[in-house]
Amino acid sequence: MRKLIVHFIQKDSKSKDSILILKIGGVNNTGQRWAISTKEAIEGIRSGNWELFVLANTNEIPVRIKETEDTPPILFAQGDGYLHNILEDLPEINWEEIL
Repeated sequence: MRKLIVHFIQKDSKSKDSILILKIGGVNNTGQRWAISTKEAIEGIRSGNWELFVLANTNEIPVRIKETEDTPPILFAQGDGYLHNILEDLPEINWEEIL
């Protein structure tokens, strides 16, 4: 299993009602930048290939999959006293610079 810290996101600028995260990314332990779509992240978590997390006050908050019958699955990280999806707090990045 590959363990990665999520540092950056890309939001869907067309989404008005809620924040829709399209991509996540970060820097691995060798200093290489990485970026994947939320679909790839969901598949990686489900298959057990990836363990994704966000650092909040030096605590590892796991990135999980949130699903309801009415909506498609989304990536979600909540914990350490936070009531909202802390992925939404991560900075957006110019993805052309990463890839």
